[in-house]
Amino acid sequence: MTTIITPLSHATQTYTGIRRLLWLAILMPILVSGCGVADKVEDVTDKVSDVAGDTVATLDGAIDALERNSSSWQAVLQDTTKQLTADAQSTVRNEISNLLNRSVAATGVELRCDADFIGTRVRQALVRIRAHLLNQTVPPVEPALCHVVPAAVDMALDANRRNKLEFFGYDFDTTPIKVTLQDKSRALDVSSNLDRLTHYHMTLNLGANGVPVSKASNRVTLEWQNKLISSIAVIQPATPVCREKTETYTRNTYLSYTPPHTRGDKEYDGHGPEVWATARWVNDGTHINLRLWMKAKETRSDWTTAEGVRVESYYTAPSGWRIESIEGNVESSAHYVDSDHNDDRQGGGPNGPVKEFKFRGDHKGDDAGSYTGVDVYFNPLVVKLVEVANCAPESAVKSLQLKGLIAPDTTKRLQPMMLHIQPKAP
Repeated sequence: MTTIITPLSHATQTYTGIRRLLWLAILMPILVSGCGVADKVEDVTDKVSDVAGDTVATLDGAIDALERNSSSWQAVLQDTTKQLTADAQSTVRNEISNLLNRSVAATGVELRCDADFIGTRVRQALVRIRAHLLNQTVPPVEPALCHVVPAAVDMALDANRRNKLEFFGYDFDTTPIKVTLQDKSRALDVSSNLDRLTHYHMTLNLGANGVPVSKASNRVTLEWQNKLISSIAVIQPATPVCREKTETYTRNTYLSYTPPHTRGDKEYDGHGPEVWATARWVNDGTHINLRLWMKAKETRSDWTTAEGVRVESYYTAPSGWRIESIEGNVESSAHYVDSDHNDDRQGGGPNGPVKEFKFRGDHKGDDAGSYTGVDVYFNPLVVKLVEVANCAPESAVKSLQLKGLIAPDTTKRLQPMMLHIQPKAP
């Protein structure tokens, strides 16, 4: 299945009232004076339109910058705050300032989300702010997990040393999260024991008055809108280490995308366009999607632009397995200025999703929205898969060892299973 979307993320305010507030602020002195109302109302209309347009243009610039380099999110947010004009709705400026503070707070040592992850969430938040400003529909925000402490629960430990789970991530405060204790014969909803300390930090009480973990328990799961976002093994005396394997998936077909026209008269007329594209593999545990973004902008005149995002379902893990990670680079990009009417082969290479980008830029007649686009040819996708069963992942066992949260007897029992674990041959 293929969808064309623009991903959105958290913003605590809505901006549907920006024009209304500007009208009240500017019209009130006019109404009081009672002179030249018609002319002044026309001036006000232009002013409101200019302010809203400038604000959207500033947001668009920030969103583009993060699309090209998500790790620069902090500098982009700081620059965006400075660029907003004095006339801009203060709620927009405050929301971006809050987003900066929110994101900086989420980069603590325990969080362990990388800069690109934070940058992607920041970009989604800016898109959401823009959507509110333009009165567009905004979908719910999906919480994201980066790190769980401990990575598994060893029942051989003293109860006082396994009395809580800590979750670090992003946007925990936007929507309900369901927590379930999985036993041999039942699934118990224990969501009431989940405590959201901040938007990026949650704890789950496993103590005497918390989740009733017992010798029958095998895992704790977190779900959002019926989608599994985390699974934490409960290690019992007979729990094995999960099997692991590496799988290579090759797609021989190419993907073609023509982004929609977003600005200008649709004709580049020999003025470029300047072209950017980014392709990224996105892992959600059971599926990998390809997210392809392309922008082609005229280099002068009315700045004719085509820009959009395509999300393509790319790979599905086999039944009984979970995608632990993607081997190698997960992103490919290209950037150039078109100078003729020929197809242009750019970017790509042996690492990352894309072997080659083949662009269509300028030609005779209308371009943006109908002709300008890209064909993407893929490299093989190499994934690390982990068995989904009543078992403990090797990475979780190693994490427990580093933190001293696993009993010596458990380590001794599991150690032989952690040596080059591979699935048995059929």
